[in-house]
Amino acid sequence: MKKFTAALCTVLLLIGAVLVPGAAAAGPALANTRAYCIMDADTGLVLAQQNMDEELHPASITKVMTLGLACEKAQGDWDDVKLTVTHEDVYSLAGTDSSHIALREGEEVPLVDALYATQMASANDGANLLAEYFGGGTIADGVAAMNAQVEELGLAHTHFSNPHGISDNDHYTSCYDMAQILRWALQQPGFEDVFTRNQMYTMQSTNIQPVIRYFSQQDKIRIGSSRYHIGSVLGSKLGYTNTARYSYVCLAEQDGVRLICVTMQSQLSTDKYNDVRTLLDYAFATYKNYTQLPGGSVTAQLAVAGGGQSLGTVTVADPGVKLLLAEGLSAQDVTVDLELPEQYLLGAEPAVYAVYTLNGGAKQESTSVRVKAEITGLAELLEQSAGKKLDTAKDVEPGSSAWLLAGISVGCTIGAAVVTVLVLRLHARLKKRRKTAKRRNKA
Repeated sequence: MKKFTAALCTVLLLIGAVLVPGAAAAGPALANTRAYCIMDADTGLVLAQQNMDEELHPASITKVMTLGLACEKAQGDWDDVKLTVTHEDVYSLAGTDSSHIALREGEEVPLVDALYATQMASANDGANLLAEYFGGGTIADGVAAMNAQVEELGLAHTHFSNPHGISDNDHYTSCYDMAQILRWALQQPGFEDVFTRNQMYTMQSTNIQPVIRYFSQQDKIRIGSSRYHIGSVLGSKLGYTNTARYSYVCLAEQDGVRLICVTMQSQLSTDKYNDVRTLLDYAFATYKNYTQLPGGSVTAQLAVAGGGQSLGTVTVADPGVKLLLAEGLSAQDVTVDLELPEQYLLGAEPAVYAVYTLNGGAKQESTSVRVKAEITGLAELLEQSAGKKLDTAKDVEPGSSAWLLAGISVGCTIGAAVVTVLVLRLHARLKKRRKTAKRRNKA
């Protein structure tokens, strides 16, 4: 009976550990904030979390995705781009008591003004205008683009029903997903400039409104005179609705370590500020140095096909990575595997990844990161394949059907050469990305 009682107690304790809100392997346990995620901005490695996959209402941190897609479309070319405000941009917000900059139907607004209004003034009408811009039509088209980007990023706990964050049952995300969205957005041209701007922004008069509008960022953490000021926070986005409560997402940097921190469902504004400080203090005290993991620890052969035939194989290897590890952890606590398709079909970027998995125990969140794997031998394989086709063309004897065969062979050779050029360009682009990643890892 005693053995049965002891076993029952053990089971109950295990169940309790799973069900207790906020239970996490590492990091602070927050009582007044439902969920959080701290992530390395460079690799996407989760450092600590609480309920990071729980689907919650995001409020205005939704606009990180909206701004990211607008910056992706603009590609840094904001000059002379003007957007025209539609009836839907303005009147779809009627009765919502939402933040706005009083846009009017027919008003012509420079793209740059819409970006800063959406970020700094959290303008919902500005977010609507941007959604029409990158969606190529209506607000609904923009929302569809947002969800398409969610799918492309492989996020499992996010769905958007609007571009601004007004609470809706079909509008949700998680702390982990939002951290990944910010990490993606930071790679888009101009986004970081908008996201980190601290000084006031001036929007000049338009074709309809003669008034000059001024936007200032509202985050007390980024106001030097505030008692909530945190010097390491470079950029941020606030969110609030009655349903969502307080949400927050930021980029912070200290001593060369760049972190993304997301909190959701803080009960009070003061809870949000105090809990973000707790999390960043913990993270920067715990994660001070990067550990370099060398590449080439695992390799595999990958079949290559193109033009309806097999071309041979290339070698795939892990590229090496620089990970933030807590004190007491080392490269020995990290395993690496390759994630490969059955074969690589020419014409698309190869979906080959190295997956680094950390066993952090009680010192750090146990999690994985995926990075692009290295491919070697592709250029040589393509050159060899094109050379063989050329030799075949030379062997054809002139005759009634020989010219047809020669033409087919030459056509194949030309096709192979074109493919070779394309793949060599892809190879060069991948090589350039690896060099950029290596420079970042050495930084």
